Amino acid sequence: MQAEHAVQVPGSPFTDPGPAQCDLEENANDINRNMHYVPHDLLYAPQPMPANGNSILARDDATWVPQAQPDFAYTLTATGSNQTALRANLPAPFTFYIPREYVEVESIIPQMIHQKLVDLHGMPMPPPPFFNMPDTRLYAQFISNFCLHKDDITRRYYTKVPRNPCFPDDLQRPRIYPIQLLKQLRKSLERYKDAFPEPLPMVIIRNSEVICMNPPRWYMYGVIVHVPPTEHPPNSEDLEDTLWSMSLKRGVSASHKPHSGCQSSVATSPVRFGNMFYSAEELTYFNFAVNVFMEIPTFPGYGPKEPIAAYKGAFILNVIDLPMHPAYWTKLSEDRKMDIYKRAPQLFGGVPTFLNCPKFPAINLHFQNWDMNLLGVLDDLKFGTVDDTLDAGQYEE
Repeated sequence: MQAEHAVQVPGSPFTDPGPAQCDLEENANDINRNMHYVPHDLLYAPQPMPANGNSILARDDATWVPQAQPDFAYTLTATGSNQTALRANLPAPFTFYIPREYVEVESIIPQMIHQKLVDLHGMPMPPPPFFNMPDTRLYAQFISNFCLHKDDITRRYYTKVPRNPCFPDDLQRPRIYPIQLLKQLRKSLERYKDAFPEPLPMVIIRNSEVICMNPPRWYMYGVIVHVPPTEHPPNSEDLEDTLWSMSLKRGVSASHKPHSGCQSSVATSPVRFGNMFYSAEELTYFNFAVNVFMEIPTFPGYGPKEPIAAYKGAFILNVIDLPMHPAYWTKLSEDRKMDIYKRAPQLFGGVPTFLNCPKFPAINLHFQNWDMNLLGVLDDLKFGTVDDTLDAGQYEE
């Protein structure tokens, strides 16, 4: 017998848990006229913006700063229902605990969209506003109007949350999981692949693949990691992704364009799908963001005996041109240098000479979100499933 559709939602600091509603059919053409007004003092400022701005934004008393309007128009793509659309407008819970300046620094998605529009239209434009994700739990209200299976999978995934609230303690004390459990997570996420938006993939940064980090102690927010260009850890039975291989799949280049070989695309227009409205920033986030875990060093006779990793958040992987300082290379032991040579002999010209520092890829991880839905699935694996008796293969429309 299936459990009732109980929603797992921990206590939140905001009072209105539902999305704002706006009628995108009414005055739909106004989207092009109103999009160039940017809320100056809002934490969440989607761009481009739907016509009914006051319903979309979290506050009505924003200070409006007019900016130059580009000559071209955004296209509002309508798909599915013609009824009033819902919009996930409430900020993600982590934004209540992180200073705004950190959110602004990590905001790379508007730069990606800005660059795509410049490339498409060949014209200069004003800098875009910064962006951070809305509360993804609001996506659970999605109704496609054509696929009950997709609706149900979406509701089940986006109502997943951790058993214990994430904030504020987790900002200083990250959640730690056995790596063996994280390997199971990949398979568990497969059952939710039909959700919309599709759950983000994950990667575990292994100690063995990190040459150096800047800053050297990674607490939260962004970090730059130099890694060897290898696509799988040595002796990996399940072809586990490395940070580099995930960057090839979902990363962006220093010019804010999809990295060479990346299969994802940057969205430039808002999309209406079913009963939900998604901004270009949200769609781009789900096309590129990756959930990142960092392996924690273990020592003989101290701490856990099995490999463990800490959850760091969801990031955009930005491959940048930043040579590693030679001092980091000289500090490495000869054994470590030989290990790196075996992983990436092409960096040395096939000859194990270690006098000069090789040119290692540098990946700048831009913090975007704290993926509570993924952490909810992890808690299901650890403690047992709650309200998720669906067998996707047996679901009948």
